[in-house]
Amino acid sequence: MKRIALVVALCLGLANCGQGPQGPKGEQGVAGPAGEKGEAGPPGPAGPPGPKGDAGPAGSAGPSAAAAAASGVRVMRVSCESAACSAACNQDEVLVSAYCGPGRTAVTLVNERSVSCPSRRAATSPLVAICAKMEAQ
Repeated sequence: MKRIALVVALCLGLANCGQGPQGPKGEQGVAGPAGEKGEAGPPGPAGPPGPKGDAGPAGSAGPSAAAAAASGVRVMRVSCESAACSAACNQDEVLVSAYCGPGRTAVTLVNERSVSCPSRRAATSPLVAICAKMEAQ
C-alpha cells in the first residue's frame, strides 16, 4: 500500500513539472512556400440546364442516299414477325438478290420481283432483299 501511495505521489509531482506560465505571443512569421497540389475531390451536383440554342443549318442528303438514287439500287429489310414473310420490288425494279436472316438462308422465289422466307424460319429471321431499277428500252 505504501508503495502504491509513493508511486501516485511521484506521478502527481512529475505531472506539474515543465509547465511554466505562458509568455506573450510573438510576431507572425513569413509564409512558407506552397505545398504540392492535392487530389481532386468528388464532382459536385449537376447545375440547371441552360437555355435552348438556335437551330443549326439544314443538312444535305448523305452520299448513300444520293448514290442509291443515282445507281437505282434499293435494299429492303423486312422484319418477319408473322408466318408469311415476303418482300416485293416495285414495278420498275427487278429482284437482284435476297436472303433470310444472318445465316443467309435461301429464299423462295415467287416471281422476278417477289420472294418469301420459308415458313419454318419466318418468325425468327428478317428478310433482306436487293432491288434494282430497270432501264426503259
